[in-house]
Amino acid sequence: MRQVNITPELIRNSRLQDASACIREVLEQAEDDTCISFECADYDLRTRYAYQETCFMTNNDSGVKSIAFYLKNKKNIVIDGAGARFYGVGRIVPFYLSGCENIIIKNFEIDYRRPFTSQGKILAAASDSVTLKIDRTEFPYEIKNGTIRFTGEDYRSDYVLGLLEFEEIEKRPSADVFDYGVDGGLCAREMGDGIVEIIYPFHNQPAVGNILTIKHEKRLVPAIAIDRCEKVQVMGVWIRHAGTMGIVAQLSSDIMVERVGIYPDPRSQRVFSINADATHFVNCTGRITVENSRFESMFDDIINVHGNYLRVERIVDETHIIVEIPHFQQEGFFPVAEGKAISICDQLTMREQGRSMVKEFREINKRFGELILEQPFLFERESRYCVEQPDLYPTVLFRGNRCGRNRARGLLLTSEKEMVIEDNEIDSEGSCIKVNSDMKNWYESGAVSRLVIRNNRLKRHNQVNWGTAIIDVDPGMLQLVEGEAFHGHITIENNDIVLRKTPLFYGYSLRKLELLRNRICLEEGEIPTDPSGFVRAHHTGNVRMEGNTFYVKKDLTGGGSEQT
Repeated sequence: MRQVNITPELIRNSRLQDASACIREVLEQAEDDTCISFECADYDLRTRYAYQETCFMTNNDSGVKSIAFYLKNKKNIVIDGAGARFYGVGRIVPFYLSGCENIIIKNFEIDYRRPFTSQGKILAAASDSVTLKIDRTEFPYEIKNGTIRFTGEDYRSDYVLGLLEFEEIEKRPSADVFDYGVDGGLCAREMGDGIVEIIYPFHNQPAVGNILTIKHEKRLVPAIAIDRCEKVQVMGVWIRHAGTMGIVAQLSSDIMVERVGIYPDPRSQRVFSINADATHFVNCTGRITVENSRFESMFDDIINVHGNYLRVERIVDETHIIVEIPHFQQEGFFPVAEGKAISICDQLTMREQGRSMVKEFREINKRFGELILEQPFLFERESRYCVEQPDLYPTVLFRGNRCGRNRARGLLLTSEKEMVIEDNEIDSEGSCIKVNSDMKNWYESGAVSRLVIRNNRLKRHNQVNWGTAIIDVDPGMLQLVEGEAFHGHITIENNDIVLRKTPLFYGYSLRKLELLRNRICLEEGEIPTDPSGFVRAHHTGNVRMEGNTFYVKKDLTGGGSEQT
C-alpha cells in the first residue's frame, strides 16, 4: 500500500494551517490502496475550512454537515491514528464514509473541546427548581433574558433537548429517575459564579449531591457515519463524546466493530459519554460484528439494528403507489431499489400481505417517492399499508462486550437474519434486550427469525422506565391476529440474570420462546413457588422452560436455598 503520513508539522506548513483542511486535501488526493498514518498527537478538527455536504443519515437530523474525514467512493484505505486524539471544535462530524469499500479506521480517540451536553452538581432542589454548581471552564454558559445559553469556541446553543439525573461516582442515570424532555429554552438565574438556578417543573424532586445533565443539542453530529459502504472495520477507537451516535451505518454491508470504547474519559469529570446510541445499523446487510468493546454512560441505547418501513401515502392503481418516509429523522433515506422485491404489509396488523418487484423508483423529494411495481397488487382503499425491502437485513454477532450504565435500553434488535448475543455483561437502565418493530412511531422494521441470547450477565438498574422486563419482545402492531406471530424463535440460555422488581421476560406475537439453564438471582423477596410468574407472555406459540435455577442474593456467597 502507498503510505501517507500526517503530522502536526505538516498541518502547520499546510496552505491553511488547519487540520480539517489538510486532512481533506490528503483524502481527496489519496488513491485506492493507501494507508494514511498520523503522528501520535492532539489534532483540533474545526469547522471553519472543513468540507461540507448535505447529509441524510437515518435516525439523525438531516442537513449540511461539516466533516473532517470525508471519504467518498474510495477502496482499500487504512486510516491509522497511531494513538492520535482528534478533538472536535464546534459542530463537526469527525468521520463520514460514503460509497466506500474495504476501509479500516483504527487506533485513535475522538472527543470534543466543548461537549454538546453540560452538567452541574445539585446543591439544592425543589419541585420547580434546582440549583447547580457548573464548571464554567468545561461547560461555558451565559444567561441572557432569563434563559441559559451554552457557549464555546464555534458553538452556541439556546436550545435544550432534555434533563437527566446521574450518579456522580457510578456515572450512570440515577435509579428510577424521570426522563425530562425540554425541547426548547431553559429558564435560569445566576446565583453566583458558576452557581445557577434552573427553573423547571420537575416530576420528582432531584436529589442533592447528584449530577444534573443538560443535553443542549439535537441529533446533528455523529462521530462515525457509514453510508452505502462495504467491508468497514473500526478497531481500537475510543469515542469519548459525540452529538448523536458513536457509530451509525445505513445501507452498508459487512461491518466490524472491535475493541471500541465509548465511555467517559476517566480523566474528566463528565458523567456522560455520547448523546445517543453507541452503535446503530439500519438496513445493513452481510454480517455486523461487535466484539470486545465497552459502551457505557450514553444517552441512548447500546446497539440498534433494524430496517425502515415506508408508508404508502397514495394508491394510484394496482402497480403505482406513492410512498412516504414517515419519520422526520429518516428523511432522504429510501430503502428500496429497482429490480428488488418489496413486502407489502398491513399497517394495522404489521402482517405481510404480498410481494412485488420494483420496476421503477423515482424520488419525488426527500420525503416522498414513486414506486412502479412489476406485479400488480390488489390494494384495498380502506386499508393502510407500509412497504419494506426484505433482503436489507444483516446477521449479527454481539460478543464479549461490557456495556450499560446508559439511559434507556440495552440492545434493540430487529433483523430477519440470525442474531447471536453471547458472553456480554449488560447492565443497562431499562430492558437489557428489546425486540420491537412498529408502524406507528419510528417505523423501524424487522421480524426476528432467530435470536440466540446465551452466556451473558444481565441486569437492569431502572425498574420504572424504558421497558417492562429484562428482555422485552413487543412489536407495535395496533391489532393482534390470533394464531399468527410477527417474531420467530428466541432462545435465552445459560445466562446469569439478576432480577429485582421486573419480570425476566415480557412479550407477545412470538412463535417460539426457550428459556434454558439460566441462573437467576433474586435481589428481593423469596424464591417463588411458581417461577413461571417471571415470564409474562401472551399470543406466543411454544414456550419451553427447562433447567433454570433461582437463587436469593444472600445465598450466592455460600449455601442457601435454590429452586430449579
